[in-house]
Amino acid sequence: MFQKRLCLLIILIGFYTAVMINCPSPWLKATGYRQGLELYARMVSPRSSYQFIHNPGLRKLETSRPVKIGAVTPEAGTDFASLLDQHLAAGKSCIVECSQLDTWHSSPAGTAYLQKMRPGAYRAVIFDGGHHLPSLGLAPDLIIIPAWRGYAVHSFMLDGIEIAQIQRLARECGSPSVIATVPRMALVKNEISMASITGKVLASCRFVVKNEFKPVAQPRMSKYNGFIFAYIDSHYARNPQLFIRRAEALGLKDVKQVYLAFDFKYSSRQQAGLYCAELEQALDRPVECVNHPVKAASLFWGGR
Repeated sequence: MFQKRLCLLIILIGFYTAVMINCPSPWLKATGYRQGLELYARMVSPRSSYQFIHNPGLRKLETSRPVKIGAVTPEAGTDFASLLDQHLAAGKSCIVECSQLDTWHSSPAGTAYLQKMRPGAYRAVIFDGGHHLPSLGLAPDLIIIPAWRGYAVHSFMLDGIEIAQIQRLARECGSPSVIATVPRMALVKNEISMASITGKVLASCRFVVKNEFKPVAQPRMSKYNGFIFAYIDSHYARNPQLFIRRAEALGLKDVKQVYLAFDFKYSSRQQAGLYCAELEQALDRPVECVNHPVKAASLFWGGR
């Protein structure tokens, strides 16, 4: 009987959480959203399973202190430098990041901050869709994929990417990131959930000595080992010349392949194909779209 009640509670909390993610109204937030999310995180996340899909080993930090994990949630704000400064000042040696913060690291200020935090802290990224594709070139120490039916998918962004595709790209470019999948419903974006799952994965990592990393990035794009990884948002979709200029600023001499993920809210499959063909001609490099117009709800109902 207890197990049935526990399962029912988890289902109800999960349903409530899903509604809040897609329709985060003030009224619902006032009826216990954060409390429900915290309860769900305490009950479910620490029991989550995980699986490594790419494991070149975790670099050793310059500090010998035990790892203390901090997480920057979407509600924390957008003054990312200050938020990270606070975590580092508090002695956090692993910081878990969501979409906006991860995207910020491809900006000039965010790229510079990667060098600042690297000596004393690991960077972990929750990779829940194609908008995180530039992360592969920014080499976070740990990538955690909330997996749903073989995809990394967001609750509402139409940019899902197959986990097998992420694994292929990581191997092809020789990514130094440790990449693990967890069940999507086990991870919610609050500090308890993000930190507990990250801690479990970190505890299983083997340590290796790695070379110094110097990020090469432009907004929503990065270059690593001769590969460009980029996200085509509304700005790039409307202005391919802007994308071309920024790709050229990365340096094309050593580039072998360009991989793109599209926000399919602004591009159809056909438009994505035409966009790739246009860039191939302009950059004189192979260009490939690697994601699909899916989100969590569409996969739930069997779509792709």
